[in-house]
Amino acid sequence: MKMLESRVLQMGKSVTPERLISKLWNHIKNQEWDSAKSLLSEDFEALWPQSCEKFNRDNFIEVNRTYPGTHKIEIMNVWTEHDQWEHTDTVISEVFIRSTTPEGKKVELFAISIFETEHIDDLLVKSVREYWADTYAVPEWRKHLSTPYDCRGVEK
Repeated sequence: MKMLESRVLQMGKSVTPERLISKLWNHIKNQEWDSAKSLLSEDFEALWPQSCEKFNRDNFIEVNRTYPGTHKIEIMNVWTEHDQWEHTDTVISEVFIRSTTPEGKKVELFAISIFETEHIDDLLVKSVREYWADTYAVPEWRKHLSTPYDCRGVEK
């Protein structure tokens, strides 16, 4: 991390890729849509493989802004890998989301998001590919093979 921070500071940037993604998630969590949009590049692209959907920058913000339910987002982990030859960063985030659908159903899920950032004038998010996984109880047939734990890191 120190090497990455040093490299970013040498480039005249005050935000690391990890911090950029954490800021984006916090803006989404707090419904600060203009602030979230300001972190996305003009040609930003979001892919949701599970539903085969693609969003540009404006529509990505709009689909999040107009979600008809409510949600609470908890950032669990953020990892970065720097490609020194391509001068790009890949940032992977893991978040836990508690959501209430418009019908009142309570849903808990995890999102794994793979972000690509770019460093032109500012450090911005160029793209994201997001995978959403619902939580569920351990099936009876394999309970004897596993040890339950709190999926946010605390053993039961």
